[in-house]
Amino acid sequence: MSALTANRLIIFLSTLTIISILANASMAHALTDLDYTLGKSKYGASYVSDEESFHGIDSAFLSIDDDGSYIRISVSMDEPISIEDLDQLNMWIDPQLGDGNIQLDLFMDGDGSGSYNSKSSQDVRLRSIKESWSEMEISSDQWSELDGFDLFYEKYGDKAFPSCSLQDCLGMLKNVNLVRLYITLYKDGKAPRTSAFFDYIKIGDQVISFEPLEEEEIKDGPASASPGGQLTYTITYGNNQLDPVDLVVRESYDPRTFFFEAYPAPDPGTNNVWTFHNLAPGAHGQITVKVKTKKSTCKASINGAVFGTGYTSTNSLLNTNFDSYLVTNSVTISAKGSSGESNLSASATTTIRPIDGSALSFGEHGSGTFSSKEKLSYSPSSISVSRTINGSRSLAHFNLSRHAILLPLAWFSSLQGENKVRDIRWDNQFYQADLLNLSYRLQLSKSQSFLETSSHFRGWADIARDWPGAESDQRIVGEFDMVSNDWSKWASKGSKTQDAALECCPLIEGWQEQESEG
Repeated sequence: MSALTANRLIIFLSTLTIISILANASMAHALTDLDYTLGKSKYGASYVSDEESFHGIDSAFLSIDDDGSYIRISVSMDEPISIEDLDQLNMWIDPQLGDGNIQLDLFMDGDGSGSYNSKSSQDVRLRSIKESWSEMEISSDQWSELDGFDLFYEKYGDKAFPSCSLQDCLGMLKNVNLVRLYITLYKDGKAPRTSAFFDYIKIGDQVISFEPLEEEEIKDGPASASPGGQLTYTITYGNNQLDPVDLVVRESYDPRTFFFEAYPAPDPGTNNVWTFHNLAPGAHGQITVKVKTKKSTCKASINGAVFGTGYTSTNSLLNTNFDSYLVTNSVTISAKGSSGESNLSASATTTIRPIDGSALSFGEHGSGTFSSKEKLSYSPSSISVSRTINGSRSLAHFNLSRHAILLPLAWFSSLQGENKVRDIRWDNQFYQADLLNLSYRLQLSKSQSFLETSSHFRGWADIARDWPGAESDQRIVGEFDMVSNDWSKWASKGSKTQDAALECCPLIEGWQEQESEG
């Protein structure tokens, strides 16, 4: 095998071990973009009740005692709703006691801040004129629809603004977005208690029906995980229509993951589709999906030999480090019923944490006679190399056009090995060498790392070593024989370390210099 071919193989293998993946993170969304808060009062009560419901199994119950005045439901929009899209504003009411008055307050952002501020001249608050449910012909003890477009409104704090229907009021407003809604129940002064159930509040195409899962994210998953680890995703689905629907949940798995299991099980013959036939109005549910990330299993063993006379240059790099990357799993929920079709989608992105491993680089260059033999082994958790190098300097001919240049280049050889998991690093360099006979064995792994070297050398050498709590740096100049042995093992009970042993016998007296620190 030629030197060029061996180097290409090593570079290709190194490329396989360096992974960098970029993905676009997407935010998960809930089944509704509306958030609600039930008001609190010393002389009233408000809570989610399963006693009565219009849509699903729950509704909001509001009541006011004799000493109370009002209690309300406050609805906030995750994203402002443009008045051009505010084509629906209705709710269902089941009156219980008294003849309560209903009032709606629409808070609109006009200055682009995303919220309502009473001090902003561009923000607008529309307030409906109070009407009792008897005036609105809403009967007690039965569900009736209240359409906000059937009420008349005034602009709060602006007497010059005429009283008008909601449609006319919105027509007079420009560049405003709905950000909050108050639904206020006022007490009937002629009754000791006023109470009613509220359900299925619809604002534009968004719905609140007070079901426990409707504010859950459609898809939720872990923020981070280890390579090869398990990721658990939760999918929340529901029927926000007024009629039964056939609902289909379809997962799209990231190609760097593979399906493991799910509850409930997917449709027969699939691992990513769930079908729910005739799902009742207001019904909600969840699916738990488990996937695993793929972990590198690349393994290789390379034997090579290079020999010849002339100019030689080789460089190689191996590493078992893995960069962090993102995996994104997406879901689409499709519902089809007599009221029409709807589609929702969401995704969850998980960061796969990086792995600190080991890195090995080595190479030589110079002119003259050169030969080397090497054996490389690579796996995701270990790197090992065994090499023998022989080089002697002589003139090398370089042909440039019609002329030849003689270059007497000294030999340079380097070896760098780093175990990031155990915080160990070796850095050996031989340079300005007329003669280079070098052999070494190196292994880098989580359980054991060692470096054994033997050399006969005429030139300069720098031998550096970093271990936890120890550091050494030695320079040797001259012609010498050198043998070193440095290793450490780790087990569950601790580690066993042999300090670096360096034996150096100079062949020429007085031509050796050593420096050390640490």
